[in-house]
Amino acid sequence: MNGGEVVVQTMLSRGVDAVFFVPGGTNVTILEALSRNQNKVRSIPTRLESSAAFAADAYGAIRKKPAVILVSRSPGATNAAIGVHTAQQASRPLVLIISNIPRKQKGREAFQEINYHQMFGPIAKAVYDVNSINEVAEVVARALDLSVAGRPGAVVVAISKDILDEDVEPVIPRVPAAVRMGPDSDAVQEAARLIESAKHPIILAGEMIGFENANAELEKFAEATGAGVMTAYRQQDSFRAEHPANFGHLAINRLPFQEAALKDCDLIVSMGSRLDSITTADYTMLKPHHKLIMVYPEASVFAHWPAEAAMGSHTIPAMKAIAAALKTKPSAERLAWRDAIHKQEVAFAKPGEIKVEGDVDMARCIEQFNAIVPKDAIMVSDAGTFGRWITRYYRFNRPNTETSPVSGAMGYGVPGGIGAQIANPDAPVFVWVGDGGFLMTGHECAAIMQEKLPVKLLVCDNSCWGSILTHQNKRFPNWDFGTRLESPDFAKLGEGYGMPVWKVHKTAEFAGALKEVLAVDGPAMMHVLLDIRDVSPFTGAAR
Repeated sequence: MNGGEVVVQTMLSRGVDAVFFVPGGTNVTILEALSRNQNKVRSIPTRLESSAAFAADAYGAIRKKPAVILVSRSPGATNAAIGVHTAQQASRPLVLIISNIPRKQKGREAFQEINYHQMFGPIAKAVYDVNSINEVAEVVARALDLSVAGRPGAVVVAISKDILDEDVEPVIPRVPAAVRMGPDSDAVQEAARLIESAKHPIILAGEMIGFENANAELEKFAEATGAGVMTAYRQQDSFRAEHPANFGHLAINRLPFQEAALKDCDLIVSMGSRLDSITTADYTMLKPHHKLIMVYPEASVFAHWPAEAAMGSHTIPAMKAIAAALKTKPSAERLAWRDAIHKQEVAFAKPGEIKVEGDVDMARCIEQFNAIVPKDAIMVSDAGTFGRWITRYYRFNRPNTETSPVSGAMGYGVPGGIGAQIANPDAPVFVWVGDGGFLMTGHECAAIMQEKLPVKLLVCDNSCWGSILTHQNKRFPNWDFGTRLESPDFAKLGEGYGMPVWKVHKTAEFAGALKEVLAVDGPAMMHVLLDIRDVSPFTGAAR
């Protein structure tokens, strides 16, 4: 086999069934091998390497396994870097394979040369450089295995073109047993004691809940403890919105009822969260009166958070063990407190509080969206303030139905829709994207059309960089600079790609357009015209 064939056979040994790529002159042997395995691997050519990486991130979010990204040399690798960073911050598995310059040219600032260890070291889980044809299978296998071990993440592999062109009789490493990390018995007993002695405990559900498919176990744990549940940043599908323990989503906008609940809370149970900066309000959430139980499968995370009970464990065995160790049922007072907070969360998600200035009320639109779309619909949201309307008003009640850029990287939406649809071909996929984000990667509509993916796009057009406009107005009222956008007619643009498009000028038009979009057996677009004054669905300090 040549080196490219070895790469593909190693991928197949690990169950890889999705590749996102931009073809290049140095990865020809890999692409030729993939072309002979199209019945086993879906290979999607995107128009830009950042899009391939965003698509792989979304695929990993839904399927809980790595897709592979193929890029060529430093231009491809630098373009893909934003997606590597996004996946690592989200703890999502992917493997980036860079077809590198020939070995003899290294170290001389050759054409399209970069030191990938220096470039990706700070933003990836690991970076590997293949030194000979005999290492290809071992290193690619190690990268794929590592991407899902412990805390998932992005792994980078660089393979020189001359290695990919060589021949070898490979030995593909056997698939190792999955590492199961369980809790220490003493820590379990201490966690149970802390929960039973607490008055108002709160569970913080993190990214590992979704990755481990631990949603059902989380509900059992919440019911056994009587604790409220807050979901970490962009993890809303980890816990059902309609569950009586739901306290909402810890996003950029801190909500008054959440702040009040955290003030009353005396014990935080961090279950599978690395306690990132958004979730913890820039690391200020934990106060001196809070005790902390922390469960996470990577030891380094514990160095940042002194906990009363710490478990280097996956979440399912930890929740089962702690629940079994509880000797008492939650008190009536705790349950009453929990139910009162949940009631406030439900009220907050109902439209009517925010007075809109324009003709389209996004709160009412999303209320209609909730009622119309199938319950297994996957929501892909780009970064941007328009997405906060979704965060506030859309009700996530099923697992594996949300993906968005935890890093806040714009341009995620359209390629993310590609990755989500490949991950779950039978689910309806809706991409919510602002006008700014669409102008970054909306060209991937060409890939959607070419691959005949039935992705539905909702372009929320408010003619501005909404998030930045909000920041500017908070610092300097009635002033903005560089945030107004003059965009093309997105409806005509969508039609140019070959999509049917519905334009929404008023709230009353939304439901009818959405029903027609759902009836389309293929891609379709809604162009929703918003008023620049209706940037955020939050007021006061929460804005």
